[in-house]
Amino acid sequence: MKIKNIFCSIGLVALFASCDYLDIKPVGRVIPEKTTEFRALMVSAYNTGFDYKYLLSLRADEVIPPGDAYYYTNLIDFATWNDNSPNMSASYPWSTPYKAIFYANSVLADVMNAEEDTDADSREQILGEAYLLRAYLHFDLLNLYGAPYNPATASTDEGIPLALEIDIEQTYRRATVEQVYAQVFSDIERGRASLTVDRQPVSTSYRFSRLSADAFEARVRLYHQDWSRALELAESVIASCPLEDLNVSTDTLPYDISSSEAILCLEKWGNYDIENYTVVLPNLSEKYDAAGDLRYALYFTQDADRLIPSKGASDDRHKVAIRSAEMYLVAAEAAAHLDGQLEKARTLLKELMSKRLAPDYYAGRAAAVDAMTADELLREIMDERARELALEGHRWFDLRRTTRPEIVKHYTDDQGQPQTATLSADDLRYTVSLPTEATESNPNLSN
Repeated sequence: MKIKNIFCSIGLVALFASCDYLDIKPVGRVIPEKTTEFRALMVSAYNTGFDYKYLLSLRADEVIPPGDAYYYTNLIDFATWNDNSPNMSASYPWSTPYKAIFYANSVLADVMNAEEDTDADSREQILGEAYLLRAYLHFDLLNLYGAPYNPATASTDEGIPLALEIDIEQTYRRATVEQVYAQVFSDIERGRASLTVDRQPVSTSYRFSRLSADAFEARVRLYHQDWSRALELAESVIASCPLEDLNVSTDTLPYDISSSEAILCLEKWGNYDIENYTVVLPNLSEKYDAAGDLRYALYFTQDADRLIPSKGASDDRHKVAIRSAEMYLVAAEAAAHLDGQLEKARTLLKELMSKRLAPDYYAGRAAAVDAMTADELLREIMDERARELALEGHRWFDLRRTTRPEIVKHYTDDQGQPQTATLSADDLRYTVSLPTEATESNPNLSN
């Protein structure tokens, strides 16, 4: 491994504020030379920075901390879009994803020169995973800190810095939204071409495979409004990932790592604070029929006059970042945007609903779906995304990539006083402000 891949460089300091970004040090450490050592480096990358999606459930219209909650002061600023508040108990990720990208870049630079010392891993598989993980992290960062995708303005809208190599002379500036998407697509293509594993077993389902590469690209294509490609990819994935039927059994939840729906198990989106210190907002709860929708009792618990989120909680088994239910919804949404594909969109949506709704209730909903216009169907698909993917970190990204509506939250503060927080339609806060650590340490970045 080259020296430039070991030491914290001037460019990295400018972007990340300190050499804490890089904790690989040559003193007392083995510089990777074998595939097993590069695999260990990739495991470090996979274990860095994938536990923040619960913060997006607070930011969206899903949950809010009540005033008498123990962690009210630490959580309320996330729910009311008050970025960079000193009261926040955590923060949206910045240095940690770039740290994981650094690990991936170190693998990309040298793994093909490694000695293959195991039959379990090839250099090509590790290389492919590094490309895909870099793409995944850049895509997440873009949807936090970059402008929402608009095909008319993406070539000039501000995105996020692209970290593609380790270079002490590099100056980190924001790329445009379109440049970030172009890089993400390039990394997906190069990564998929190198992968040798079709589908990971449960024990290593946090690693990328050809299946999860296709599923991830389907998500990215949807966000990029490439409807035909999103539909094609999502349908190809669906064929390999049957839905769990809640009418038959709830022994294996759709978002459990052992579920037949699990495609990529990378993110811990469940969280103790969400389960214990928040209540469900009407914007979310009113989208369900409490009796007919079988998810309602699995996702929420009624506690006196409060509806408490129970989905995911802090269970390490609930780490499914991509699952087949999302692919059904990607395919349905993409089809609804395409000429002549409205019936396919209806069919895909109904297939998912049939596994989530009690039969009598499903019959009525299916009839309603069949009667919907294209615009009505798109709204129903977005509502179904809110219901199915609740508390998994999707809702905030869905709101910002589509209509960016007004959000009004009514709550009681820690003094027992009623309060209202409003996010206006197309509010600038639909893009998360860069953290102070980033803007203070690098004058090339700005909010």
